[in-house]
Amino acid sequence: MNLGIREPLPFHGTDRWTCYELSWLNRDGIPQVGIMTLEYPAHTPMIVESKSLKLFLGSMNFTRFDSVESVVKAVRESLSSVLQTDDVSIAISSPEGWGGLHVHELAGESVDGEKPQRDGSPRLKSGDGEIQETLTSNLLRSLCPVTSQPDWGTLVISYTGRPLERASLLTYLIAHRSYQGFHEECCERIFTDLLSTCAPSKLWVGCFYTRRGGIDINPERWLPGSERVIVKGRLARQ
Repeated sequence: MNLGIREPLPFHGTDRWTCYELSWLNRDGIPQVGIMTLEYPAHTPMIVESKSLKLFLGSMNFTRFDSVESVVKAVRESLSSVLQTDDVSIAISSPEGWGGLHVHELAGESVDGEKPQRDGSPRLKSGDGEIQETLTSNLLRSLCPVTSQPDWGTLVISYTGRPLERASLLTYLIAHRSYQGFHEECCERIFTDLLSTCAPSKLWVGCFYTRRGGIDINPERWLPGSERVIVKGRLARQ
């Protein structure tokens, strides 16, 4: 869907992926495993389709590499070529470091207990004045535009602007459950809708999707000058 976003982009952003099913062979042919995190900026001219990344990583299962660094190099070169950018960050966590991983709980107030608007209108609404708050919902759901399979996630919004009517946000998310779009597109759609509704001076939107095919995708978009909410770890459903 055309979201009407034009250059220059009205946001900064990043797309962070966590790949839990990474495996390759060492120089002796012994299988190795790791958890790979990759991140690249939202302004890249291309995006990666998750199934293609899964197939690409699967093709490495029986490939020999001299070191973890050579695995990182191979993945970075391929992604940089597809994304048309050299700004790709990749890290691989080995099993010895998995004990330090933890589940992260996001700060903010949940809107999941609100009552949806009676008319069922998916239009976001705001009130008068200005407020600074962080809102969350675990009811984010969209459909893959390729397979029509559901993608589940947690939405986090941090903004300074006209107060968002929470019931309207819940109703909007419920209507969003049948929307077909890639994760990045869904995040940008929510961002642009909030931008026009709340007229915020600061806005950050994070969509933390659960894993499918061993990969979770976490797009974030924010207004220049806004504080980015840093998530150090995965959410409980990821």
